[in-house]
Amino acid sequence: TLYVDMQAEAHGDNALTLPSSIPEGDQNQDWEDQNEKSRVPYQIHNSYILNHIKNGFVIIDQQHAHERILFERYLARARQNKPEVQSLLFPISLELKKEDEVLLNKILLEVNKLGFDIEGFGGYSIIIRGIPAGLEENDCGELLQKILEQYRGNLNLELGVEENLARSLAKNAAIKKPKRLKLDEMQELINQLFACESPSYSPSGRKCYVSYDLESLEKSFK
Repeated sequence: TLYVDMQAEAHGDNALTLPSSIPEGDQNQDWEDQNEKSRVPYQIHNSYILNHIKNGFVIIDQQHAHERILFERYLARARQNKPEVQSLLFPISLELKKEDEVLLNKILLEVNKLGFDIEGFGGYSIIIRGIPAGLEENDCGELLQKILEQYRGNLNLELGVEENLARSLAKNAAIKKPKRLKLDEMQELINQLFACESPSYSPSGRKCYVSYDLESLEKSFK
């Protein structure tokens, strides 16, 4: 069968197998259907995902796509007041700067709606008992400080508190480039992106994907 080992290339191998047992002129519709089903996403430079579509292909920016997915997820949780909290085995005490502590006190209710479980501990100290489900426990104190910084930077956009926080958390929690993804992770990201209400752009307005049709591709080889 005709076979190109794209995954071997992704692993740094040089394997390329091109023998074909299909007779010349016998590439019928059954073969085309089977070939269509076997197509899988392919990661480029651990940053972009190439995926077939009916009349061409799309290239997805995995970081921007993940930001869009997380943004819609966090915003929905906040607006529905249905946080998904991942309790920490060992709560974390954190000393904040005065301006961060003042800001957090103003928006603490909305922050906890995202899935955090935070309470004051006197002075400029807080205790983090839980974080949004799916986040890594490592450096969650640093993550919170980045969210507050990003939130402050978004104030000139005149967003609502929930939308601002969802954008800030999504930007900081999304996967960063470059990051190698497994095949099932790529497929899951693609499925979740195109299930979003607005899959075309990240919350900050960056493109999540670009599409190319076969006609344009053919023209580039003339």
